[in-house]
Amino acid sequence: MTTIQETLVGLPEETKKRIEPVFGSVEILYEVVYLIAKNEHLTDLNKPDNYESRMAVIRRIRLQVEKLLTSYGLDGKEIVADIASDYFEDYVKYVEKDVSITNEQFMQVLHKIEKSEASQ
Repeated sequence: MTTIQETLVGLPEETKKRIEPVFGSVEILYEVVYLIAKNEHLTDLNKPDNYESRMAVIRRIRLQVEKLLTSYGLDGKEIVADIASDYFEDYVKYVEKDVSITNEQFMQVLHKIEKSEASQ
């Protein structure tokens, strides 16, 4: 378990309860932010046809997550940066991290993030 994962697991129960409606759990929060970082990096590397619009969407969602976490009394920017750092550490070590959430679950959380008033 990484330092940020330990930090998230160690959050007060009241904070975890605030996270649950959008993310489900702190473990899913970690995986969602990890996948956002991965998508942002791979899109930037591969530069697909619709590169600019994809990057704009990914960055908007990342910023919404930061705002949402900040609304829970956390340092949203720092948490997102720490999770992204975990992704990049895995990337340079050629580690392909297994995630437990499905693409469908990932998309459901992204929709909840976008609908959340605190992330606007």
